[in-house]
Amino acid sequence: MSTGRKQFGTSTNREGLLLAMIALLGLGLIMVFSATGASRSMQLQTGFLFRHLLFLVCASLVFCALLHFPRTRLLRAAPWLFAGFILLLCLVLIPGVGSKINGARRWLRFGPFSLQPSEFMKVILPLFLAWWSRRQITQKTYASQFLGMLALILTPLLIAMQPDLGTALLVFGMGACFLFLAGWPVRMFLLGGLSVLPALGLLMIYRPYQLTRIQNYLDSLGSWENAQYQIKQSLLTMGSGGLWGTGPGRGLQKLSFLPESHTDFVFAVIGEELGLVGMFSVILLWGIVLLCGTRLVLRLQHDRECFALAGTLLVGIIFQAVVNTAVVTSLLPPKGISHPLLSYGGSNLLTVLIAFALILNLTDERIPGTK
Repeated sequence: MSTGRKQFGTSTNREGLLLAMIALLGLGLIMVFSATGASRSMQLQTGFLFRHLLFLVCASLVFCALLHFPRTRLLRAAPWLFAGFILLLCLVLIPGVGSKINGARRWLRFGPFSLQPSEFMKVILPLFLAWWSRRQITQKTYASQFLGMLALILTPLLIAMQPDLGTALLVFGMGACFLFLAGWPVRMFLLGGLSVLPALGLLMIYRPYQLTRIQNYLDSLGSWENAQYQIKQSLLTMGSGGLWGTGPGRGLQKLSFLPESHTDFVFAVIGEELGLVGMFSVILLWGIVLLCGTRLVLRLQHDRECFALAGTLLVGIIFQAVVNTAVVTSLLPPKGISHPLLSYGGSNLLTVLIAFALILNLTDERIPGTK
């Protein structure tokens, strides 16, 4: 009876997680089409929709493939995936190889498509640390311990050089989250934190606009006039929607007033067109993802590496959604972090669906290769 009740509970949580994920994907599809109305051309608007649909189909195929992929093979592939994407992060920084947009060199172009390697590190670094942590059980050498610390520091440093401080801090935080869930001693976190401080100091010296952005945000807290343009337009967009919104496709702020309306500020477009009800519905769906995902992850406590990996991926997805919502609502300084499953963009969509697939894979007791 207890086994049947356990299976029923696991199945219910998996279904709840999947349904919430599908609902967010469907809403994202609608809002991407609506938010790209700023193009003022139906051909361009349908072009955005077509590309987003193509991203979604490709990401869904990868999602389905990973759902039943043996976990032992995933861990064996981790060091090769990590080495490959470290190489891509280095290639992005080379002029003429990496594409530079708005002063940042973060993309590799392949014809009409682009790849953002830093997005994939949100999944690959925790996966690599899971492989490394399991290896530590049999090979407790100083070289092996140094490898994990090097990966945790090198990856965010390469991302910060693009520059992309927000993603760098998120990737570093996910790596630290994995080590915490894996049971690392507190003294190691203190040593790691001290080693990062010089890098942050150098970053502020060579990228002073990062500190200026934070200072401008703090100055604007008590003065609407000093608020940055993106934040003013974001708050105006959400405020104009009222309780029920203006209706899908009828928002006006996306018409060249609200910047990045289909990517970083898509949540503001939801506020205008679907109102307060729409925004709370999105928050409710993420609450379901958090609740069902946490219940699934807690069943993995018998396997420390799988528990830490699944927990880190879940925390990373939820944290990204929280940060994006906080930026849009002026609770945090402006930072280019997309809203998972809702924002336009192939790399982010693929990364998030891979993370969800790994969570469901790791928490499925029917898949071979648990040990």
